[in-house]
Parts: sequence; structure tokens; C-alpha cells
Amino acid sequence: MSENVQNNPEAPKPSTEIDLRELFRMIGAVFSKLFKFIRDIFLLVFDLIIKVLIIMRVHVLKFAIVGFLSVIVGWFIDSRQEPIYASGMYIEANYDSTRQLYSNIRYYNGLAEDADSTKLAEIFDITKDQAGTLLGFFIEPDVTENGMLNAYNDFMKKTDTTFVLGEIDFKKFRTNTSPLDFNTHQISVLSFDKEIIPVLQEPLVKKNIENNYIKRQKEINLRNLEQTEQTLKSQLVKIDTLGEVYKELLREQPKDDKTRAGSGTYIQLAANNDKKTKEIELLRINEEISNKILEINYKKELNSEIINVLSGFSPGAEIKSFYDSFLFRIPVITISLLLMFILLRELNTYLNTYEENKRLNA
Repeated sequence: MSENVQNNPEAPKPSTEIDLRELFRMIGAVFSKLFKFIRDIFLLVFDLIIKVLIIMRVHVLKFAIVGFLSVIVGWFIDSRQEPIYASGMYIEANYDSTRQLYSNIRYYNGLAEDADSTKLAEIFDITKDQAGTLLGFFIEPDVTENGMLNAYNDFMKKTDTTFVLGEIDFKKFRTNTSPLDFNTHQISVLSFDKEIIPVLQEPLVKKNIENNYIKRQKEINLRNLEQTEQTLKSQLVKIDTLGEVYKELLREQPKDDKTRAGSGTYIQLAANNDKKTKEIELLRINEEISNKILEINYKKELNSEIINVLSGFSPGAEIKSFYDSFLFRIPVITISLLLMFILLRELNTYLNTYEENKRLNA
């Protein structure tokens, strides 16, 4: 019997292939359930919205009255609020003074929050009444997206890329970057008195900034610039002297060079050309040194102050934001509370009805 089966070439073999129709049917069933679930979610949300609208229609008079009274109360409170003014200035910090500057600003802001007008008046040399109008001091780095990209590129150039490549990307660099790593910052002041803000500029950038470390850095930097300038000026004097020597040699050349024969004339012309080439080279070096001296003078000017003011305070501008006003906040809060109260009451009614129906059907 077994031999007949083995010898029969037309005996059916067990199929291991997946029925594609069954697979498509299963996939279609999954998608149908998914679409039904999404539809049920939308219908539930839509039903809730309709129910809320129905409740609001039933209680529209309550919402109108509460909203109207809330607007009046918000307007009344806003009209009694003293206007707040703000202004900002942009500074550039030298000699690693950013940390000291941030520490000062945080200290001043703490005094303003504590309403310590006596200490603020002493620091900024103003009256206690003027100091009492100060509400806050703030500082943040003035850096754009392009500025952050440039800082990242500079970091990658200065760092061993074989070590940090793949370890520190731009997002990680930006997250770990401290405000103290930047030189340009914006200082902002809030006050009830818009005229007092410009008065604070001078003390903010000069008072309590120059500690011993910063002072030493400033002295060393300016001294090095001064020495470099003196060295360049000495070189400039030597080059000018050498240039005069070449000019004198050219003037002392025999006037009868043309009468000399053949090779003599050629050698003399070659010597003259060599002197003129050296004189041109001296002029080029003279120009380079002069440019370096100008650059050093520019650095000395910029580094003469610990804090450079790029853009000073202007008289404060009033801060106006509708979303921060009581005219907006109070109506939103009261109407939200009213809606929540009505919904809770409707829910309580529904639960009582559901419990009653369940008891009757039991």
C-alpha cells in the first residue's frame, strides 16, 4: 500500500502557501474596526459638543449676565491699575564680566521683588520714592538662531572633532549652552515710572562690576596692547629710516649711467631695480604695521570699559497685553466656573435619573 502511494506521481502534497484572499480579508477586518473606532470617537465628541451647546442655549441668559458683569468688574480693576513701563538696553561684556553682571542683576531683581527701596536708592543714587517704582530687573543673552549656529561652528573648530563628533550635535550643544558663554546681552527694567529707567543705565554697567579678577584682566590686557603698539611704532620708525636710506642711495647714483658701456650699464640698472623693489617692499610692510597700530587702537578703545553699551535705555514704554488684563481674565474665569457648575448639576441629574431607572427595572 505504501509503495503505491510512493509510486503515484499525482498524490496531493500539503500546501504551505498562505491564502492571499484570507490575508486580505483579515487586513480588511482590521481596517474596518479601526475606522469604526475613529468614527465612534468623532461621534462621541460631536455629541458632547451638541450637549454643551444645548446647555448653553438653555442657560444663555445666565452666561450673558455673568459675562456682562465680569467685563465691568475687569474694566474697573484695570482702570485702577497703575501702568507698568519697560525698557531694555544691549551691552557687550568684556574680561569675563558676564558672571558678575548676572549676579548683580539677580540681586537687584531680588531687592525690587522685596520692595527694598532703601537699598535700591543707595545703589542707583536715586530717591526712595523713585526706587519704590522699580518692579524688576532682567537679563538674557542676545543671540539669534544664526548666532547659535556660529557659536556651534566655532566650538566644533576649537574642539577635537574626532572625540565629539557624534557625541555633541547642535541640539545637545544648544541645550547645554549657558547664557554666560555669550558676550552680548539684553538688560530690561520694569517700573511704574518711565522716566527713571534711563537714569539706571550708568550704575548698571559701572557699579559693582569691577572686582579684583576683572580689574587684573583689564590691566594686563591694556598693558599688553600698549606694549604691542610701542613695539610696532618702533618698527615703523626703523622702516621709515631704512626707506630714507634707500631713497638716498637712489639719488646718489651717477648721472652718467647711460655713458657706461654694455655690461656695466646692465649691472647698474639691475642694482637700481633691486633698490626700487626693496623700497616697494618697505612701503608694503609700513602699511601693514600702520594697519596693525590702527587695529590695536580700536581694541584699546573697545576694551577701555568693562561693559560696552551698544544701545542704551530709552524712556520706558507702557506694557499692554489684552490677555494679561483683568478685562480678559475675569470673564474667562467666571464663565468657565459657571459652565462647570451647570455641567456638574446636569451630571448629578443624569446620575439620579439613571439610579432611579435602575431601581425601577430591578
